[in-house]
Amino acid sequence: MTTRPPATGPDRHLATVREVALLWAGHHPGPFPEVPLDDKLDLAYLDLTVAGCVSTYLGNGGIPGHGHLGILRNCLPELQAAVALLGRSAEYHEGLTAFRRLLTMAELILADGS
Repeated sequence: MTTRPPATGPDRHLATVREVALLWAGHHPGPFPEVPLDDKLDLAYLDLTVAGCVSTYLGNGGIPGHGHLGILRNCLPELQAAVALLGRSAEYHEGLTAFRRLLTMAELILADGS
């Protein structure tokens, strides 16, 4: 489930920044979750890439870094694939939760920046 800010109005941007901040607080810092060993390196890189964009967005008061919207757009299919992969086994529940959170943050930032 993706959380969405109010569709219109002057508080939309602020609501998005708050929602991303809440999700980020639940995501970082934390240990990297259990994921399939064969996919760990790719998923760790994806996590690091999206986390850098989120951290910059929050650090800039809700303004994405240069090129970050493109990076997040490019990461969406990979995030969706990660959620699908991790959702196949209860063993990776924490990983599924973490990557759903990353996907939601990316979607929120993209919606805010578009």
